[in-house]
Amino acid sequence: LGAFDYLQKPYDSEKLLDTVSRALNKLSALDTEIVSVSPEMDKVKKLILKIAKSNSTVLIRGESGTGKELIARAMHMKSLRASETFQAVDCAAINENLLESELFGHEKGSFTGAVGEKKGLFEIADHGTLFLDEIGELDIALQAKLLRALQEREIRRVGGVKEISVDVRVLAATNRDLLKMTEEKRFREDLYYRLNVLSIEIPPLRERRSD
Repeated sequence: LGAFDYLQKPYDSEKLLDTVSRALNKLSALDTEIVSVSPEMDKVKKLILKIAKSNSTVLIRGESGTGKELIARAMHMKSLRASETFQAVDCAAINENLLESELFGHEKGSFTGAVGEKKGLFEIADHGTLFLDEIGELDIALQAKLLRALQEREIRRVGGVKEISVDVRVLAATNRDLLKMTEEKRFREDLYYRLNVLSIEIPPLRERRSD
């Protein structure tokens, strides 16, 4: 509206460009699927905008139903990888043997039913973002393979022998206390710190009644 007003009368081109720029920045800041009116979520939105441009891994904490995947998608859309693919997988919803193939892919004949080679989500999300929901449900053996993928930026398909380089930003989410799980030896401590480079805590709905 400010830009439109300028068009109705003689205007300073620099002021017009500044007005348009500020309007676009404001729209960009609000352009997410997160619908909220609570001050608690306003803080979360500001944090998303602050860390979205980073390539660091992010651990999103929050109870079930608080919108962790929406947060991850918003972060991807505000990142430098926004034009690339966003892939998501629920680690609690897939059998651990199938999950390894889902993440890293497999070669033809590597197991019964592997009738052809398959790219995993790490390969599919190359140059984009991979969201690992319910990361606390990941089997301990698979945790080691995930850690290696994060450290080396390389994966090996199930039944494969060659390393495949991947450039993926990983966002992970959990409703569990991963730090406590590391103390109980149910979650690798080195993987926890590799995932928890940046962190976002989503307040439960009972603490934001206005939503």
